[in-house]
Amino acid sequence: MTLFTLISMANAKNYFKTHDDMCDGTQTIQCTNDFNTVRNLQIALNRDKHINAKLKVDGRWGEKTKEAVIAFQTYYGLTHTDGWVGKETKSKLDKISKNIKFPKDKQVKHVKLMKYNNYADFRKHTNLRKSYSIYEDKKLLSKANGRNTKLKVDISEQRIRLYVDDKVALCAPCTTGAKRKLEPNTGIIRNQSTPKGTFCIKEKIADKRSTIFGKMYRGKKLVYKGDRRKYKGKKAKYVGASLKNWMRLTSGGIGLHASKYVKRYPGSNGCIRLPYKVSKTIFNKVRKGTPVSIVN
Repeated sequence: MTLFTLISMANAKNYFKTHDDMCDGTQTIQCTNDFNTVRNLQIALNRDKHINAKLKVDGRWGEKTKEAVIAFQTYYGLTHTDGWVGKETKSKLDKISKNIKFPKDKQVKHVKLMKYNNYADFRKHTNLRKSYSIYEDKKLLSKANGRNTKLKVDISEQRIRLYVDDKVALCAPCTTGAKRKLEPNTGIIRNQSTPKGTFCIKEKIADKRSTIFGKMYRGKKLVYKGDRRKYKGKKAKYVGASLKNWMRLTSGGIGLHASKYVKRYPGSNGCIRLPYKVSKTIFNKVRKGTPVSIVN
């Protein structure tokens, strides 16, 4: 896209739709993160009073900008809350920023993306406890056959690692069980910590529905949301919550699955929540019997 086009579109109604995606730079993710679009993204996020972003408007894609994007995606209930500014997020940004007059675009070089030579390099440049950054070694992942894979979940870092031939092929954020979890329907705070220990994948279901957590409907009206075992109302239809790329670890219902609610602190009911793309990769690379260690 030429500078002239960028300038002419700077104050257009569909500004973000006309520009490339914005995202983290890794070995497997390619995004230009142009100065102008990142700067205008920061302006739009700062103007949204729902997320209180308070970003420095410097046109540089970084961890704080990504965290603000995740807060934005979470608040508006977007499909993915992974910090990737894609089609859906750009569409929502256009809706909330239609009255913003962005500054004229500047002709500057694209912001260089961080490139990681290996996992050790990724660790050196990443705050694993706070960052949403994902490390992938595509070459190593291509060698995964189920028999040579294992998983490790670190509760203290809220990170999951997929090993192939005992080498880290993927490292990504996850969300484990909360020590103090409030049940909205009962008002009781319970310990829902993810159990530590060594397990193995007992079951794999690409599109599972929860048998415990979900919604109750009477006709088309939602009458209850939460643990169906605690529902005390009249007879209603139960629809289980979606658990994409489900990988069971215990007979008690603990497992790994995709979720749009992946935070940098424990917050689940015991299961291990994974970003959708991460859950899909892991689901495709492991098999029933793959060992999973959960440590703190």
